[in-house]
Amino acid sequence: MKYQAVKGTRDWYPEDRAAFNWMRESFRQTAVRYGFLEVESPAMEMLGLLCEKEGDEITKQIFTLEKRSNEQLGLRFDLTVPMTRMFIAKQKELPKPVKWFAIDRMWRYEAPQKGRLREFYQLSVELFGSDKPETDAQIISLAIDCLQAVGLTGKDFYIKLNNRNLLQGLIEGLGIGNVSEVMAIIDKMAKISEEEFVTELEKLKLTQAQIKKLDEILKTKDLKRLKGLNDLAQQGLWELQSVLDLLGDKRASVEVDLSVARGLAYYTGTVFEAYDRQGKYRALAGGGRYDRMVQLFGGEPTPATGFAIGFATLGLLLDEKMLTPTPDLGVDYYVAPIKDDPKVMLLAGQIAAQLRKGYKVDLDLMRRSLPKQFDYATKIGAMNVIVVGVIVVKTGMVTIKNLENGKEERKKISAL
Repeated sequence: MKYQAVKGTRDWYPEDRAAFNWMRESFRQTAVRYGFLEVESPAMEMLGLLCEKEGDEITKQIFTLEKRSNEQLGLRFDLTVPMTRMFIAKQKELPKPVKWFAIDRMWRYEAPQKGRLREFYQLSVELFGSDKPETDAQIISLAIDCLQAVGLTGKDFYIKLNNRNLLQGLIEGLGIGNVSEVMAIIDKMAKISEEEFVTELEKLKLTQAQIKKLDEILKTKDLKRLKGLNDLAQQGLWELQSVLDLLGDKRASVEVDLSVARGLAYYTGTVFEAYDRQGKYRALAGGGRYDRMVQLFGGEPTPATGFAIGFATLGLLLDEKMLTPTPDLGVDYYVAPIKDDPKVMLLAGQIAAQLRKGYKVDLDLMRRSLPKQFDYATKIGAMNVIVVGVIVVKTGMVTIKNLENGKEERKKISAL
């Protein structure tokens, strides 16, 4: 084979696309039930916008386009950035809160891994205009419902929940100054060994006492054990506890995990990630509060929160759990003309057109023999075959054969 798909991308064959469409529609219906509206943005954005909220790391991951004139463009790497831009464009006229979602593809130039591609799809849900804890609770509740909408249960996944203000306050309370660098290492905890974690912290000049105390804090599950908090940590603890109290029956799917940092620096409060119970895969979903991004991009200060679900990793889990439905790719009727005759071919096309008003219909395009047409109809999963010949032209009666039970019946064309 001369050409192959680009590394880190995938081809979507009919059965793959059917599974994707099922996931997409499940997410779409769930988001709409929460009052969210669907939006769409261009695949490309101004490079300056894409680089605005991140540092060098994300800049290296952006697929940049060839510079034309004075325009420098890049392919979007998430949907939060373009949706924030869209919000700012109509910020003053939109009733708040603004509740949007999008399901689309994006690109990141990085080493492909299982469940992580260079071209990938996500559901992205964003809410602009409310800083209340019930907003975070609703966002988390929606994320849980989206995962349940594709058949997952509490036995399959759970949500790790934390608060950036709480984590930052706890780190500062240990006398640690380079908080952002420490958070970046905490964000990698699940991917490195405990020895590597300690080594990384030592490189940042943390003392052994600080490292030990930080490790104890990160492993704390009971929030009541957190004592002597500074003002920032107390604020974060109140925010976190408020969200937990508002989750209702969704609380059973949520666990406090103070090691969840969501390495992206723009998060300002509640942060969360969804994982499979066995810990076999990357995060299924992730999100949190980002109250400073709108202002960073030139808009009026506006609180915001949201989350994203990646299709690639979730698809792996659904396949493992055998939750992906078998796609129905077959047609209801296959119309089989049995003679190379202009009148027969014309009538076969008319019958197919008539049936397509209410059914999925295919029509022979190869002028094959009737046995070969039946063989093809079986292979494509047709439910019925309508045989059209010269006698049909004369009588207006067709023979319909059900390929599931083998039964045949004759009907008037006008009755189809």
